[in-house]
Amino acid sequence: MSDRRRYCYVSGLGLGVPALEELCAQGFPPSLVVSHPAELAHCSGYHDYGTLAGRLGLPHLRAALGSPEARQALTDHGIDLMVVAGWSGDVPEEVLSSLALGGAGLHPAPLPVGRGRAPIPWTILRDMRSSAVTLFHIEGEEHSGDIVDQAWFDVAPDATAADLYERVGLLQAELLVRHVEGLLEGTAPRRPQSGHASVWPRRRPSDGHLDLTASGSDVDRMVRALAEPYPGAFAMFGSARITLCSGRLLGGVTGGAPGQVVATGRGREWGITCGDGAVFVPEALRVDEGVRARPTSLAMFRPGTFFEAPSQHMLEGTRRAPLPGQAPSGPNRVVPAARTAPEARVPGTGEADARSRTSEERSRAPEEGDSGADVSGASDGSGASGASGASDALSADGAAWAAARGPEQRVSEAQAPQARVPDTRGPESRTPQARAGDGTDLASGIMAGDPGPADQR
Repeated sequence: MSDRRRYCYVSGLGLGVPALEELCAQGFPPSLVVSHPAELAHCSGYHDYGTLAGRLGLPHLRAALGSPEARQALTDHGIDLMVVAGWSGDVPEEVLSSLALGGAGLHPAPLPVGRGRAPIPWTILRDMRSSAVTLFHIEGEEHSGDIVDQAWFDVAPDATAADLYERVGLLQAELLVRHVEGLLEGTAPRRPQSGHASVWPRRRPSDGHLDLTASGSDVDRMVRALAEPYPGAFAMFGSARITLCSGRLLGGVTGGAPGQVVATGRGREWGITCGDGAVFVPEALRVDEGVRARPTSLAMFRPGTFFEAPSQHMLEGTRRAPLPGQAPSGPNRVVPAARTAPEARVPGTGEADARSRTSEERSRAPEEGDSGADVSGASDGSGASGASGASDALSADGAAWAAARGPEQRVSEAQAPQARVPDTRGPESRTPQARAGDGTDLASGIMAGDPGPADQR
């Protein structure tokens, strides 16, 4: 490493820990470490670098990059280059312009596909079978700078956010160790981004509200995408918020109506019926803000009880990312009324215990499910993608990965199954099918709504 050039390592997430440790182990320690202040401890994956920097003998500062403290520290330590590896927020242009070598960033998406936020959850939600970690020069619009290098990796069909988090952390370390000298000498490769550019929108914890009328594969995908370190996918059971930390689809079990709790026949194990009749079996969950618990240890989930369907009032009050397995919203989506008093009560609240639906209601369930139209949607974007933006991102992302990887590595993005929702209205009041060109045509496999977790960067 050049004796004349010094760099600052910037990260506020656990994603950046492996790279910092490996850089020091390979003889490329930074001259300064900057991490998130404690006020951002609520961010998914937050990591306090104080202990690690102390162990490695590195100067450390907790501050926002645009703060006077950070600017002064960059000057005091003679920093020429900023390396950003896991940071929830923007890097101020005026800070970068004050550095002789500017900045280099790492992003766990195959740029130009996947600019924006929450790349790890979106990778799973979009059912990608291949992705990449990109090392790029920070300049211009967010994640649009010239590419230094990319490290591709396969995404297993049952991958969780925790799996990808670990894999991405190691690949970031490999890329930085390989190119840190070139970055400091100003000789690192530069390859302009080419092909279709898509922007993935921010996500918020409320975007994890499950739609249990969706197919089992969609529900399973949502649970895996929002597993630790993210806030988790959740559904309401009476007045209790139930976060599904992990689980699996179980074959060979007959389900009930969407949202209904059924016994699996394996001791006290139970599962939740999804819109296509598949049964999702939680393996760990949280009730409200409690600790993780084994589902079989909780007596409240008796066969025949129901999880609540999202109410229209709740959906209108939150902005949601429109993806399979997520509670729908918007004018293109028909939402069944939430199950109320007689159908789903949580024991111990002073109200009657949950009771299963009558035989007449059960006989109507398949018909109701069949009458719901297959719908799709797109985000209006929380500053990231508009109604057409989300559609473009899905329709063209697969082509962009294929072009970037080359003929021998091309992969196709699996088409996400479409969720069906019961429609209990009369024929005369039902929303007509979307038609091309009338403003209602939406990307397949996506539900109408508005993406938005600032905490799932």
